[in-house]
Amino acid sequence: MKNFIARCALSVILFGASPLCAQIPQGYRELRSEHFLIYYPASIDEGYVRSTADVLEGYYRDITQEFNLVRDNLWLWDNRAKVFIAADKQEYVSTFKCPSWSGACVDYRDKIIYTYPHQHNRASIFAHELTHIIFREYVGSGKLPLWLDEAAALYVESKHVSNPYARSMYLIRRAIKDNTYIKFSDLNQMRPEGLSSSGTGSVSLFYLESYSIISFLVGRYGRDHFSQFLYFLRNGSTIEDALSRSFQSIRSMSELEEKWKKFYLE
Repeated sequence: MKNFIARCALSVILFGASPLCAQIPQGYRELRSEHFLIYYPASIDEGYVRSTADVLEGYYRDITQEFNLVRDNLWLWDNRAKVFIAADKQEYVSTFKCPSWSGACVDYRDKIIYTYPHQHNRASIFAHELTHIIFREYVGSGKLPLWLDEAAALYVESKHVSNPYARSMYLIRRAIKDNTYIKFSDLNQMRPEGLSSSGTGSVSLFYLESYSIISFLVGRYGRDHFSQFLYFLRNGSTIEDALSRSFQSIRSMSELEEKWKKFYLE
């Protein structure tokens, strides 16, 4: 399951102030689309930047429509998300202070993505990170358990970019049979700092199991019920209350766990 580490560790979260939140690097140009402000140096071909804008706009539309995420503060005018594209990886690291192993740095609070051009996984990066930004904005970052936050990003990425996860569901079935899956009571309590200190196998299982839960909920009950679930979370419901109000016969995390296990063992 090492591929899950590689695919999910594409970006790093910026918990403090963004490197350039108050300043655009000298010589950078600006391209405006409906929902994004993209900043880039003159050395980058404008055609590439426009294609990036098209990719971003496409995923913005896909994500909001996928789960009917109607938000009060639309990404328009001064509220547009910002994307900084460095000239190359070296400038990405030196100017934006991002780790060399990452493909993007993301400030979820201020809707800012820092990246560099011509990455083969550009689509995966943007689909994954935009889902995080939009979900946190819609539900509220403090209301999203880590597994649900990651599951949503993986689900969108798998549906609209590529889907290596479906081919790995046999690992979930094996974990259920062997009783080595992450118990939902533990899953619901997991935090980024705890996950980062876990071993490779545990992290991979976390991502795959999280994806499998949202895949089960949407596949078995439909997108509308999942959208209701998010709506109730947004409006103050607990996870279990939101589940019971959105999905027939699921009244708790333990009932979700039992139905999830049965689904993947069928």
